[in-house]
Amino acid sequence: MNLKIKLTIGLSLLFGMLLLVSVLGIFCINTLSTDAAAILKDNYQSLRYVQQMQQDLNSPSPDQTAFETFRHYLDKQEQNITEPGEGEATEALAREFERLKSHPADPAALQRLRHQLLVIFDLNLRAIDRKNALALQTADQTSKVLSIIATFCLLVAFVFLLNFPGYFADPIRQLTEGIKEIAEGNYTQRIHLKRTDEFGELVSAFNDLAAKLDAYEHSNLARIMFEKRRLEIIIGAMHDPVIGLDEHSRVLFANEPALGLLHLSVSQLIGKDAREAALTNDLLRTLLARRSKASLEPLKIFAEGKESFFQLESIDIPVDPTPVQTQPAIGGQVLHLKNITTFLERDVAKTNFFATVSHELKTPISSIKMGLKLLEDPRIGALNDEQRHLVQQLEEDTGRLLNITAELLKLAQAESGNIQLNLTPVSPEEIVKTAGQALAGQLQEKNITLHWPAPLPPGERVLADEDKAVWVLINLLNNAIRHSPEHKSVHVFIEPQSEFTRFVVQDQGPGIPSQYHSKIFERFFRVPGASAGGGTGLGLAICREFVWAMGGEIGVESEPGKGSRFWFTLKKR
Repeated sequence: MNLKIKLTIGLSLLFGMLLLVSVLGIFCINTLSTDAAAILKDNYQSLRYVQQMQQDLNSPSPDQTAFETFRHYLDKQEQNITEPGEGEATEALAREFERLKSHPADPAALQRLRHQLLVIFDLNLRAIDRKNALALQTADQTSKVLSIIATFCLLVAFVFLLNFPGYFADPIRQLTEGIKEIAEGNYTQRIHLKRTDEFGELVSAFNDLAAKLDAYEHSNLARIMFEKRRLEIIIGAMHDPVIGLDEHSRVLFANEPALGLLHLSVSQLIGKDAREAALTNDLLRTLLARRSKASLEPLKIFAEGKESFFQLESIDIPVDPTPVQTQPAIGGQVLHLKNITTFLERDVAKTNFFATVSHELKTPISSIKMGLKLLEDPRIGALNDEQRHLVQQLEEDTGRLLNITAELLKLAQAESGNIQLNLTPVSPEEIVKTAGQALAGQLQEKNITLHWPAPLPPGERVLADEDKAVWVLINLLNNAIRHSPEHKSVHVFIEPQSEFTRFVVQDQGPGIPSQYHSKIFERFFRVPGASAGGGTGLGLAICREFVWAMGGEIGVESEPGKGSRFWFTLKKR
């Protein structure tokens, strides 16, 4: 049967019982009210009429007025005949009244008249007692009937109240428990409820869903195991060490290179808490400490009988957010150690090559420059205009070659880590002054004005290698002069900060697009569209190495058409 029909029948039953009790109550009340009204109308009025007539007879000397009043109530009594024998008694009363009117002084007539009044009074009084007993009997019967019906209705309602809510609540409770089991992954859960209504259909649909989920899980288990095995084979075939951790830092997997690098067995690492294993393994402790920090510094590890270099790459494993979460959660991490030993060896070889070539070129270039100077000496002989022009071009090319070889030597020195620093307290104003004096000729040649920084408080010092700091500032000023139009200005600022002092060079050049800000400090990089008379692309790279070696930072702020602001920081003394 339809659940809606069952609910309608149950509520209709309760409504019918309530209606039955209400109708019976109203009927009984109306019956008692009718009986009471009948007593009042049929008998009480007659008693009142008799009392009024007796009062008229009890007057000391009945006169015409008393007789008229008596006649008035007698007429009313004649119209209120309700009991057996009351009519004959009333007729006899009327005859005696007429005799009394004819002989007012006859005491016998008055006595008979009073006797008839007592007869009528007695008839109505007995009728009242009889009807009152009947009304009490009716009330008692009504009370019993109502009590029986009300008790029956209460029992039915009580049984309905005990069973009807459970009729709906029990299936809902079983469904809720089943859904919780399904949510926990127990797809074998079933609900056993034999119903033919909507709840039965819902339970049947739930059982079908659980069966399909169970079948789906078992059908995918083999595929999942296959994918897991394939993933293990892929990870095991990798030459780089790979370690997998879950969200609680428990080791899920580690390939053979990783186990060999850590000098641990499978039983000592797989399934263990990595933080506990790291207590007795220095390398694992270092990996865990650096996994959440972006660091470009390679790890030096003794592996395969030699010192090897590895770059740690930590990869987070995202997990789709639940309805409660708003952001994806992290389900673990994969630690990948890239073996960069070969690349570093090649980089060292390249640096050595740069250093060797630069050193070997510097001597012949210097000899060429000396020979050009001798050609310009008048004692050797005068040069014509064409020869002088060629010698001038050769001097410019020789100077450019010397600058390139000098920058390559500095770059090789920086990359090899052999930067020789002499860190001493230096006045920032002295660094700016020295760099400005070195570039006075270039400033005058392009008619560019150099604006000096505001004076600093006395005793302000930075910890730096003065020659390297001056070289960095000269390089930044040289770029600013090269890219600034003639008759413009170049500003130098010194900005004291909490722990550092910031040197800023601001020009009025064409500016640098934002996509090149992170690349201009790379070796041999030049901004596309820059003038052909620019540098080699090594100056800013060497500046970065020098500033980093002195413990500072370097950067740029620039927009096309608004000039550039190059800055670097040095630690305060």
